[in-house]
Amino acid sequence: MERSLYGERDYAFGQTMLTLRTSLGLTQAYLAEHLGVSRQAVGDWEAGSSYPKAHHLKHLITLAVQQQAFPSGREAEEIRALWKAARQRVLLDELWLHKLLSQQARPLVEGADAETRGADLLNAPAAASGPPARARGSPLPRARRGRLPAAPPG
Repeated sequence: MERSLYGERDYAFGQTMLTLRTSLGLTQAYLAEHLGVSRQAVGDWEAGSSYPKAHHLKHLITLAVQQQAFPSGREAEEIRALWKAARQRVLLDELWLHKLLSQQARPLVEGADAETRGADLLNAPAAASGPPARARGSPLPRARRGRLPAAPPG
């Protein structure tokens, strides 16, 4: 009997990625655009047939922390579990994680809202081990009913 050319799928990881994206209220296309990957790449992650690169996963985690997608008080534990499940070749940068979570815990600056908090982390380079992050705009607004939000004027 011939062996399949296809690798085994990691359904648990795929379900985790799907759950995280939908908890953020984003479409695959919108998340892909924000991360600088194809919609197919996001679909492959959710199907459990591939894993995101470390810098893409860091950007996704940043967005999830900003949108409070992880259970309160368990953010670090959940992020570490996601990192491990994503089978990253590099260790999770604990200093980056600490800074990310402490940024979330700061009180809002007068006039700022939850969508603008942490924008500096989202726009910062992802990691020294990966390619530098491309410049990004402000954090993503939540997509509604599978539609992309309208682009801001200008």
